[in-house]
Amino acid sequence: MFGNIVGHEKQKEILSKSIENGNISHAYLFFGNNGIGKYTLAREFAKEILKTDNLDNHPDFKVITKREDKKDIIVEQIREELIDNVYIVPAAGDRKIYIINDAQYLNTAAQNTLLKTLEEPPKYITIILVASNLSAFLTTILSRVNQVPFEGISNLQLKEYMLEKYNINFKDNILEYIDGSIGKSIDIINNKLLDKFETVDKFYGYLNAGNTIEAMKISNDIEFDKNDLLDYLEFTLYKNNKFNCVKIVENAKNRLKSNGNYDIIVDSMLLRLIDNIKEV
Repeated sequence: MFGNIVGHEKQKEILSKSIENGNISHAYLFFGNNGIGKYTLAREFAKEILKTDNLDNHPDFKVITKREDKKDIIVEQIREELIDNVYIVPAAGDRKIYIINDAQYLNTAAQNTLLKTLEEPPKYITIILVASNLSAFLTTILSRVNQVPFEGISNLQLKEYMLEKYNINFKDNILEYIDGSIGKSIDIINNKLLDKFETVDKFYGYLNAGNTIEAMKISNDIEFDKNDLLDYLEFTLYKNNKFNCVKIVENAKNRLKSNGNYDIIVDSMLLRLIDNIKEV
């Protein structure tokens, strides 16, 4: 069971036993960092419960997620997509499954509406909340769900997975930045970021060695306002205990987010990094 899921052995064991013992809960909360496989495992769990590989066309399965035109998952959406049909018995089997993805966006009113169903659930439903953290939830919600914490898979597992699946060998610094997130790894591959990250590594190497001419030259090849490159530079500086420099990069990120002039902001950042890197 769950043989195609990399890592998360404890979580897979808990869910497998609940199916084998016929002790499937009415509600779960899968929580942990983005991109580490929570939603993927939630779907596989639903497949096992419903005994189907064609999950998206199954009449007793539904995914609820934040609508693009809304900043939250609002009460009207929960009523329309869950409450209004939750008491209709399953059409094809013994259970109905709802996955609420990015459930940290449930606003207070939506959580209170959902709470009524969690308190008195029909015997045939399973609701799986998938979220990046617990702090967004009311304590009354947390008390009525089975909490399943997730962590990123190990660097070794991730490295082996990327080699097997994509024939790509991630360097150690990039693996540490990814922090066990298969989702982030795939984004890096899909967005063709590996070479760009390695250019940031070279930039840092020149900068740290005091080779400011080469550092400035190679910086022209880095689009610091795109594709998480500033995040990766900030991570590299933090990892190497260049805390004053981390603050400089953080300031540049905030100014760029405020639509400041790219050339002025980046040139200022580079000059300040050169001045500060050897002082740490």
